[in-house]
Amino acid sequence: MSEQVKLLLSYNIRAGQENAYRRFVMEELLPKAQELGMTPTDAWHTSYGNYPARLLGFVADDLASLRTATASEEWRAALEKLETYTVGLSGRVVHYTGGFQW
Repeated sequence: MSEQVKLLLSYNIRAGQENAYRRFVMEELLPKAQELGMTPTDAWHTSYGNYPARLLGFVADDLASLRTATASEEWRAALEKLETYTVGLSGRVVHYTGGFQW
């Protein structure tokens, strides 16, 4: 049996880009993730401390599915566009355990 995995994206939103960022995430990034087989599960905002302001989580059925999705030209284009609204974008893959994961 394959094990679900979670892609975690963390970043800060560029000053003055908040509204455009929000529109992009809701209208483009999340639908594209779903189209590619990744289920959006988390959207966290950090309001205190020296941490990235945003953390998004996407779950995939298994590592192979996640690799296929994130290697696609569509996902790469979505991340490039996300970078126009953010700074410090980083991602990592973890075993999905449910709940908050960092």
